[in-house]
Amino acid sequence: MNQLPPEELAKIQKMAEKQMLAISNSLQPYFKLLEQQLPFIQSVMASFAQAMSQYVTPLLKLQEPLLRIIESERQRKRVTVAFQECNLWLAPSMIELCEQITQLYYEGKKQVIPSIISRHYKKNDWAILKKTVNNWRSNKFFRPRMEIILDALDAHIDGKYTLSVPALLPHIEGIALDIIKKYDIPKLDKPLIFTKDTYGSNGVVTSPSRVFAQAAATFSFEEFIAIESFLYYLEKTLYFSPHGIRKGLKTLKKESQLKRHAILHGVQIKYATPMNSLRCFLALDVLSLINDDEGKPF
Repeated sequence: MNQLPPEELAKIQKMAEKQMLAISNSLQPYFKLLEQQLPFIQSVMASFAQAMSQYVTPLLKLQEPLLRIIESERQRKRVTVAFQECNLWLAPSMIELCEQITQLYYEGKKQVIPSIISRHYKKNDWAILKKTVNNWRSNKFFRPRMEIILDALDAHIDGKYTLSVPALLPHIEGIALDIIKKYDIPKLDKPLIFTKDTYGSNGVVTSPSRVFAQAAATFSFEEFIAIESFLYYLEKTLYFSPHGIRKGLKTLKKESQLKRHAILHGVQIKYATPMNSLRCFLALDVLSLINDDEGKPF
């Protein structure tokens, strides 16, 4: 590769320096103007920063409550899943067990949860269950049914679950219908909680779902978890209808899961377990959150 002679390189260098000087000289007026306007620019930037702080500061103040909401939602989902996976729900009369049951579930000890709940109500001669049922006397929607409920309580304590379960099951629907009539609650187009997939709902629309669709906003964090986990069981399992599944009736007959239609229509006969009987009381316990005498729910 041929190199330029030194004298040619010197000429090119001088021309480049001359051009750079010319460019620099042509920009001098702009540099001077910028220097003169610098205090103004700094003032504008300071004013802009101050103005922005009026918007940024409130946003920063919102950060903490937003984080609390996110954490609350995360905790709600965590607790609800623990109860749903055990085919149970958080009832108002066992709020104190909420943390323990959730922890046991995530420790892989799901199998011990039903016995812990059962002992909670059975201890001290069924003191908590008796107190829970007795509190329903003050509820306008429960009061006309208390004789039936108290007989069912006696049957449950005596271990006669063939009596307590069918005695209580109709009144979950009956009380919900009384509430619907009292407040003229509209129908639901789809289940409130249980949907199997994103393309369609596979749960059952229930009367308690209609009730709590209107009232959910009035309840505490724990009560909302109770409602959500309860409706999940109702819409997925309890209100399951045997109609249209003739081939599966033989299997359904031997199932122990609590299924309202199958039991009350005489299809399911293996329902009489201590936990199924207790589930009936727990269902009524959640419904007792609606108490007209206390100005609830709306």
